[in-house]
Amino acid sequence: MKTMIVSDFAVLRSTLIQLAGICAVVAPFMGYATGSVASGGAAVAVMTPFMLLFSLSALDEQGGWERFRLTLPLTRRQVVFGRYATLGIIALGAIVFALALSFAALAVLSLLPATVIPAGLTVADNPPAAIIGGVVGGVCIIMVGMAVALPLIMRFGMTKAARIVPTVVVI
Repeated sequence: MKTMIVSDFAVLRSTLIQLAGICAVVAPFMGYATGSVASGGAAVAVMTPFMLLFSLSALDEQGGWERFRLTLPLTRRQVVFGRYATLGIIALGAIVFALALSFAALAVLSLLPATVIPAGLTVADNPPAAIIGGVVGGVCIIMVGMAVALPLIMRFGMTKAARIVPTVVVI
Protein backbone atom coordinates (compact mmCIF):
# COMPACT_ATOMS: atom_id res chain seq x y z
CA MET A 1 0.00 0.00 0.00
CA LYS A 2 2.89 2.34 0.79
CA THR A 3 4.26 1.74 -2.70
CA MET A 4 0.90 2.65 -4.21
CA ILE A 5 0.81 5.92 -2.26
CA VAL A 6 4.39 6.84 -3.20
CA SER A 7 3.80 6.07 -6.88
CA ASP A 8 0.53 8.03 -6.90
CA PHE A 9 2.22 11.10 -5.46
CA ALA A 10 5.14 10.73 -7.88
CA VAL A 11 2.65 10.79 -10.75
CA LEU A 12 0.73 13.74 -9.29
CA ARG A 13 3.72 15.93 -8.41
CA SER A 14 3.42 18.39 -11.30
CA THR A 15 -0.38 18.32 -11.13
CA LEU A 16 -0.28 19.20 -7.42
CA ILE A 17 1.98 22.18 -8.06
CA GLN A 18 -0.25 23.47 -10.86
CA LEU A 19 -3.39 22.94 -8.82
CA ALA A 20 -1.95 24.81 -5.84
CA GLY A 21 -1.35 27.81 -8.08
CA ILE A 22 -4.84 27.60 -9.55
CA CYS A 23 -6.36 27.36 -6.07
CA ALA A 24 -4.41 30.38 -4.87
CA VAL A 25 -6.04 32.38 -7.68
CA VAL A 26 -9.53 30.85 -7.48
CA ALA A 27 -10.02 31.18 -3.70
CA PRO A 28 -9.87 35.00 -3.57
CA PHE A 29 -12.20 35.33 -6.55
CA MET A 30 -14.69 32.89 -5.04
CA GLY A 31 -14.51 34.68 -1.71
CA TYR A 32 -15.01 38.08 -3.30
CA ALA A 33 -17.86 36.91 -5.56
CA THR A 34 -19.76 35.27 -2.71
CA GLY A 35 -18.82 37.82 -0.07
CA SER A 36 -17.39 35.18 2.24
CA VAL A 37 -13.88 33.92 2.88
CA ALA A 38 -15.34 30.57 3.98
CA SER A 39 -16.79 29.85 0.54
CA GLY A 40 -13.43 30.42 -1.16
CA GLY A 41 -11.74 28.01 1.22
CA ALA A 42 -14.51 25.45 0.82
CA ALA A 43 -14.28 25.65 -2.97
CA VAL A 44 -10.54 24.99 -2.86
CA ALA A 45 -10.96 22.13 -0.40
CA VAL A 46 -13.64 20.47 -2.52
CA MET A 47 -12.13 20.86 -5.96
CA THR A 48 -8.64 19.66 -5.05
CA PRO A 49 -9.34 16.01 -4.11
CA PHE A 50 -11.97 15.50 -6.81
CA MET A 51 -9.76 16.94 -9.56
CA LEU A 52 -6.82 14.85 -8.40
CA LEU A 53 -8.93 11.68 -8.37
CA PHE A 54 -9.82 12.12 -12.00
CA SER A 55 -6.33 13.31 -12.97
CA LEU A 56 -4.73 10.30 -11.32
CA SER A 57 -7.20 7.90 -12.92
CA ALA A 58 -6.74 9.46 -16.36
CA LEU A 59 -2.95 9.31 -16.06
CA ASP A 60 -3.17 5.65 -15.00
CA GLU A 61 -5.28 4.80 -18.02
CA GLN A 62 -3.18 6.87 -20.41
CA GLY A 63 0.07 5.25 -19.29
CA GLY A 64 -1.36 1.72 -19.07
CA TRP A 65 -0.47 1.59 -15.36
CA GLU A 66 -3.80 0.08 -14.33
CA ARG A 67 -3.09 -3.11 -16.32
CA PHE A 68 0.59 -3.26 -15.37
CA ARG A 69 -0.19 -2.81 -11.68
CA LEU A 70 -2.21 -6.02 -11.66
CA THR A 71 0.82 -8.01 -12.89
CA LEU A 72 2.76 -6.96 -9.79
CA PRO A 73 2.61 -8.97 -6.57
CA LEU A 74 -0.30 -6.83 -5.39
CA THR A 75 -3.84 -7.97 -4.93
CA ARG A 76 -6.68 -5.92 -6.34
CA ARG A 77 -7.69 -5.23 -2.75
CA GLN A 78 -4.26 -3.71 -1.97
CA VAL A 79 -4.50 -1.56 -5.08
CA VAL A 80 -7.92 -0.24 -4.07
CA PHE A 81 -6.89 0.37 -0.45
CA GLY A 82 -3.76 2.16 -1.67
CA ARG A 83 -5.85 4.44 -3.86
CA TYR A 84 -8.26 5.17 -0.99
CA ALA A 85 -5.28 5.95 1.25
CA THR A 86 -3.87 8.31 -1.38
CA LEU A 87 -7.21 10.09 -1.66
CA GLY A 88 -7.46 10.34 2.13
CA ILE A 89 -4.02 11.94 2.33
CA ILE A 90 -4.94 14.31 -0.50
CA ALA A 91 -8.17 15.25 1.29
CA LEU A 92 -6.30 16.01 4.52
CA GLY A 93 -3.77 18.05 2.58
CA ALA A 94 -6.61 19.92 0.85
CA ILE A 95 -8.14 20.77 4.23
CA VAL A 96 -4.83 22.12 5.53
CA PHE A 97 -4.16 24.06 2.31
CA ALA A 98 -7.67 25.55 2.18
CA LEU A 99 -7.56 26.58 5.82
CA ALA A 100 -4.12 28.14 5.32
CA LEU A 101 -5.38 30.10 2.30
CA SER A 102 -8.51 31.22 4.14
CA PHE A 103 -6.72 32.38 7.26
CA ALA A 104 -4.01 34.08 5.16
CA ALA A 105 -6.77 35.93 3.31
CA LEU A 106 -8.31 36.97 6.63
CA ALA A 107 -4.92 38.19 7.83
CA VAL A 108 -4.47 40.29 4.70
CA LEU A 109 -8.02 41.64 4.96
CA SER A 110 -7.50 42.60 8.60
CA LEU A 111 -4.52 44.75 7.59
CA LEU A 112 -6.54 46.73 5.05
CA PRO A 113 -8.51 49.85 6.00
CA ALA A 114 -12.18 49.18 6.75
CA THR A 115 -13.31 51.43 3.92
CA VAL A 116 -11.53 49.27 1.32
CA ILE A 117 -12.88 45.88 2.44
CA PRO A 118 -16.12 44.81 0.70
CA ALA A 119 -19.11 43.92 2.86
CA GLY A 120 -19.02 40.36 4.15
CA LEU A 121 -15.26 39.96 3.94
CA THR A 122 -14.38 41.37 7.34
CA VAL A 123 -12.93 39.22 10.08
CA ALA A 124 -16.12 39.65 12.12
CA ASP A 125 -18.24 38.30 9.23
CA ASN A 126 -16.04 35.20 8.84
CA PRO A 127 -15.58 33.48 12.18
CA PRO A 128 -12.98 30.68 12.25
CA ALA A 129 -15.67 28.12 13.10
CA ALA A 130 -17.55 28.93 9.88
CA ILE A 131 -14.40 28.61 7.80
CA ILE A 132 -13.37 25.32 9.40
CA GLY A 133 -16.92 23.97 9.16
CA GLY A 134 -17.23 24.91 5.49
CA VAL A 135 -13.90 23.39 4.55
CA VAL A 136 -14.27 20.16 6.54
CA GLY A 137 -17.94 19.75 5.61
CA GLY A 138 -17.18 20.23 1.93
CA VAL A 139 -14.38 17.68 2.01
CA CYS A 140 -16.61 15.17 3.81
CA ILE A 141 -19.25 15.52 1.11
CA ILE A 142 -16.70 15.17 -1.69
CA MET A 143 -15.20 12.10 0.02
CA VAL A 144 -18.60 10.41 -0.25
CA GLY A 145 -18.64 11.29 -3.94
CA MET A 146 -15.16 9.87 -4.39
CA ALA A 147 -16.14 6.71 -2.52
CA VAL A 148 -18.87 6.24 -5.13
CA ALA A 149 -16.68 7.19 -8.09
CA LEU A 150 -13.54 5.21 -7.29
CA PRO A 151 -15.03 1.69 -7.55
CA LEU A 152 -16.62 2.63 -10.88
CA ILE A 153 -13.33 4.02 -12.16
CA MET A 154 -11.43 0.94 -10.98
CA ARG A 155 -13.97 -1.41 -12.57
CA PHE A 156 -14.76 0.29 -15.88
CA GLY A 157 -11.72 2.50 -16.48
CA MET A 158 -11.61 6.25 -16.64
CA THR A 159 -13.12 6.63 -20.10
CA LYS A 160 -16.32 4.74 -19.33
CA ALA A 161 -16.49 5.94 -15.74
CA ALA A 162 -16.49 9.55 -16.93
CA ARG A 163 -19.96 8.82 -18.30
CA ILE A 164 -21.15 6.42 -15.62
CA VAL A 165 -20.19 8.45 -12.50
CA PRO A 166 -22.42 11.47 -13.27
CA THR A 167 -25.31 9.13 -14.04
CA VAL A 168 -24.90 7.30 -10.74
CA VAL A 169 -24.62 10.60 -8.84
CA VAL A 170 -27.82 11.93 -10.44
CA ILE A 171 -29.69 8.72 -9.70
